[in-house]
Amino acid sequence: MSRALRLGIFIVITLVILGVGVFLVGDKRLLFRRTYQLEAEFQNVAGLNNGADVRVGGIHLGTVKHISLPGGPAGKLTVVMNMAESSRNIIRKDSVATIKTEGLLGNKYVEVSFGSEKAPEIENGSIIKGETPVDFSDAALAATNQMKSAAGTFQDDAEALKHNFLLRGFFQKRGYEDASELKKNKISQLPTKQSGKEFVYDSKTIFDKPDNAKLKDRKALEEAGKFLEQNKFSLAVVAASDEVGDSEKDRMLTQARAKVVRDYLVENFKFDDTRLKIIGLGKSSKAGETSKVEVLVYF
Repeated sequence: MSRALRLGIFIVITLVILGVGVFLVGDKRLLFRRTYQLEAEFQNVAGLNNGADVRVGGIHLGTVKHISLPGGPAGKLTVVMNMAESSRNIIRKDSVATIKTEGLLGNKYVEVSFGSEKAPEIENGSIIKGETPVDFSDAALAATNQMKSAAGTFQDDAEALKHNFLLRGFFQKRGYEDASELKKNKISQLPTKQSGKEFVYDSKTIFDKPDNAKLKDRKALEEAGKFLEQNKFSLAVVAASDEVGDSEKDRMLTQARAKVVRDYLVENFKFDDTRLKIIGLGKSSKAGETSKVEVLVYF
């Protein structure tokens, strides 16, 4: 094969490749089709560039010609698009242009929705509504804040579960499920004046086990209940203390025992129950004193 023939073949192949490239680029930019202009306004184009695809129903039917800045700070960006003439039958004045991303981190493109049958037809240079795209940095920040909030909620829930775990041991058959039950009718400290009548019970006698608040000997409380029922009083307090330990669980145990005794008295005897309060004293302040429950009556 002569040198001239080889050169001729090379030139022909080069021209064919160049022609195919021109055709492909021209087809992408609609250089060989009848087109019209369509505009959409956006507050933020989120990185959309000139030459980006415009799709209708997922089909490439247009190209972004250019993006214009607004005339002032209160205005919007205008995206001018060259659209294939065939899209006129689908796009109407109520169509919406949305900026989307190819994959998670791909190129930006414009998706134009179908219009409705009753909406006016578009003309060359018509403006349609633009839907501001989601800013992934804002979305990531919102997700981070949400995760922090969820972590805080989880921590609170974990604390609540811890309390509920303790309470299940105290009130397994009494229906209490949260620590807020122990705060009802609670007083922060005993009155400074001397009580007029006292009923003292050994916790080991009236409760089932040393580490719970389940009543075992209810009859022992009848004397106190009948006294409250038959006498007028200004205040009565069920006070519970323990002989050992002053941890959160120990304090909760004495509060739970005081509440269980109060519940029994309120349910079985008739008196003004708003005058009957409770207090969990935790570890007894007196050395050598055993675990006890007292019903202190004030006149």
